Amino acid sequence: MSDFEDETKRHLSSLIAHSYSDLVVVCAGLPISITLPAPSGQEIILSDAIPAIRRAMALIEEQPLPEGPKDTFVAACCYWLAAVDVFTLLVVNGYDTARALSAATVLDDADRKLAEITTWLADRWLEENDK
Repeated sequence: MSDFEDETKRHLSSLIAHSYSDLVVVCAGLPISITLPAPSGQEIILSDAIPAIRRAMALIEEQPLPEGPKDTFVAACCYWLAAVDVFTLLVVNGYDTARALSAATVLDDADRKLAEITTWLADRWLEENDK
């Protein structure tokens, strides 16, 4: 395997971990906090993280939030799970440029949705605490 392929996999793995860390923060900031397994340094344990994200997707329905932010949260989770799936295929089946680009693209979508829900939650917090 080339150095480029190894570096690409390391970079994608790091992006997945970073997005997961963002999900941990968002979940903690929800009106009814959802606790996800914390990353261990720069690494996440997918066998813990994946079911936790799926559980968070189900629990979002119990949150006192409008449908828009709930949908945004679910989309962020779906994109993150899809990126993990594509990355897993990249690792198991061997490097493929199209698959690596697909994982990066889906992670970018997850990050956009995470930024959206983070902004919404921050605005809501400011409104409540600006009184």
